Amino acid sequence: MEAKKILTRENSTTDELYAVVEKVYKGIKLVYNEAFYLDYIVDEDTGLINKDLKDKHYTKSQMERNIKALKNAYHIAKGAASPSEIIHFRNKYKISASTFSVILGFSKNTISNIENEGITSLSSGRLIKMCLDNTKVVYKYVQLCDSIDNVKKEEISKRLMEECI
Repeated sequence: MEAKKILTRENSTTDELYAVVEKVYKGIKLVYNEAFYLDYIVDEDTGLINKDLKDKHYTKSQMERNIKALKNAYHIAKGAASPSEIIHFRNKYKISASTFSVILGFSKNTISNIENEGITSLSSGRLIKMCLDNTKVVYKYVQLCDSIDNVKKEEISKRLMEECI
């Protein structure tokens, strides 16, 4: 991933940085990547810039992404599938994101959105996790799906059941 550039207090650009953050929430250890940039510390009382010290600062975009990452870490800790688990499963069984969405009963772009933006709800994430952990459930959903043609159903079903044999 290419580092984003951020404008500092001196109107010079700096790279966006990342650090692994560990937080405990309701007794659950959450680990996620936090985006930030380094800039000089400003004295809140005087407004003077201390050019000897730099500290973490956040743009609005970084704060929004960090909150999403924290929420995603919480959902995963509570039993939801991670985006990387979904991608791995789909690649293993050669199922497109849109087809997997339809098989599970979501709208066409839901899985793609989850893979790119993170789990949207704990209940959806847990349902997906349950399916990833049990290919027989996905197989059953494929058989019940009316939105994909029979040829595609057979291809997907065959790939899913090869592991069960």
